[in-house]
Amino acid sequence: MKVKVDVGKVFGRYAVDYEERIDFDRLRRERLERARKAMEEDGLGAIVAWDDANIRYLTSYYVTTPLRPLEAQFVVFPRNGEPHLVGGGTPEEVERRMPWLKGRVHAPAALPKPAAVGPDDPVVLKVVDQIGRILAEYGVQNEPIGIDGTTLSFLYAEAFKKRGLKPVHGKPTMDKARSIKTQDEIALMRIICQIAEKAFAAIAEAIRPGIRECDLVAIAMKVLYEEGVDHTEDCVVCSGYNTNPYNWSFSDKPIRPGELVYVDIDGASYLGYKCCLYRTFCCGKASQEQKDLYAECRDMLYAALEVIRDGVTDHEVVSRWPGSPEYWGYKTWQEVGPYALGHGIGLSLHERPFFNRQQMEAGVPPQVLREGMVIAIETYAGKKGGRDGVRLEEDIVVTKDGYERLCLWPIDELMECWLPYR
Repeated sequence: MKVKVDVGKVFGRYAVDYEERIDFDRLRRERLERARKAMEEDGLGAIVAWDDANIRYLTSYYVTTPLRPLEAQFVVFPRNGEPHLVGGGTPEEVERRMPWLKGRVHAPAALPKPAAVGPDDPVVLKVVDQIGRILAEYGVQNEPIGIDGTTLSFLYAEAFKKRGLKPVHGKPTMDKARSIKTQDEIALMRIICQIAEKAFAAIAEAIRPGIRECDLVAIAMKVLYEEGVDHTEDCVVCSGYNTNPYNWSFSDKPIRPGELVYVDIDGASYLGYKCCLYRTFCCGKASQEQKDLYAECRDMLYAALEVIRDGVTDHEVVSRWPGSPEYWGYKTWQEVGPYALGHGIGLSLHERPFFNRQQMEAGVPPQVLREGMVIAIETYAGKKGGRDGVRLEEDIVVTKDGYERLCLWPIDELMECWLPYR
């Protein structure tokens, strides 16, 4: 099997006249085409989405983090029309900045999230009536309407029914639309992985005795925002005893000579598209035992990557990983669910397909990997009661004959940092 291990071109990010880079009109057009096709396949008249990633997918509108829990924005996308954005600030100003939404930005009728207590609540019904008017404009009000991304889904579903609408679960439809990326989406994900490489470089230079895990998080965050990310989650930085058992956080623990440090640039987002990349370092010279543990983790990761190509199933990938939780010293798959897994990635940090041995044992049917999917594969090595743990991860694009790596930060050997005595 031919496996492509280099990455496609990563162009600069400025607008220039001498080179074709990201085509944003094409990006928006092709995303809508995929969402419309998914609605047609699933028999939906429209999607109503409160999920911030779906809002961006359908309109390019960025929902800031404070407004996501408030559910102050949503999109109504009729299958036979164009998406309407409800909320998002002053409609006139949004349309000035986003002319492709001209005439389709609306002030919200109400904000149910902080006030609603039931499906008969006036704030809920006002919003449902606003949605109904948009649906009626396109003549789809009598067709199934997919709802996605709201914590008030039960209230909305009941209120929809009271107004004669037919609500259904809309997440699977949007998941399907988003699972295979367009060429511009993949190009944006190459860019965020390149930005992560710079963050790893800053971390590698900073690792030395006495620096704290939280200091490394701050260093990474500074690089990411200087490079133009629009959002990032707190990076995972675990060192020494925090690496075993597997942990995904950070603290004010100082790093000491000879300790392993694993770092996850997780959720760093460029124009909405995210990366999820683990690398493990050593503060000073690594022992042979640490090098062997690193090789064990890398071999586990690449055993899975070796089978990835268009048409394989996630069960085939999972079969390349340890067949018993006792491999890590535990009794159940629930205890080691995160130790070897794969997940789609894009506008959300965790998208379909999501797979590990726990999901497989629970009865999730096989999912077919398709060309154009972007998937993060992550593995962990470290036995229960041991001192050290290693975590590694690659973001890859599934190709016809294999995969394409999106991040070129070295992964073949354990990187030793702070070596003044050499």
